[in-house]
Amino acid sequence: MIEGILNKSAAVELFDKEAILLCDHDVMPLYRAVELFGEEAAIFFDNHDKGVNGYLQGGRDWNGVGACTEERPFIEYLYKAGFLKLVTEHNYLRVVQAHRESEGGHIIDRYAEERNRLLDARDEEDRRKAAERKARRAAKKREKSGNGVETGEAPP
Repeated sequence: MIEGILNKSAAVELFDKEAILLCDHDVMPLYRAVELFGEEAAIFFDNHDKGVNGYLQGGRDWNGVGACTEERPFIEYLYKAGFLKLVTEHNYLRVVQAHRESEGGHIIDRYAEERNRLLDARDEEDRRKAAERKARRAAKKREKSGNGVETGEAPP
């Protein structure tokens, strides 16, 4: 099973080594991708809806072949583009773990936390100013309506 991070040339080399011919394309059956990358690959396929709106685009990243019968079941497979998306997910999960464990990751997180705190404070200040403007507009509207009381009736 693949454990380490792969660069593009290593990923392409792995795909080329493991690919089989189906429907005039080199492809990797999903079961083989799961054998190579473990359950995280199955989770990736399940979480990234292989439909029209999903990250994995049918016809571009994946496809399938078979008659959907017990004798000739439908077998899904990845094109190289879909395989590279799987490798990206695999690498991402490892980079997240390395980030959490590294001193550099802790430093970056500290700066991001401070930046978010400042942005939150700025957002709160913007909301406070907007509320003040709204209150001033409402006061001016009441003033125009006469005696500072809104009655819904025109002044005499």
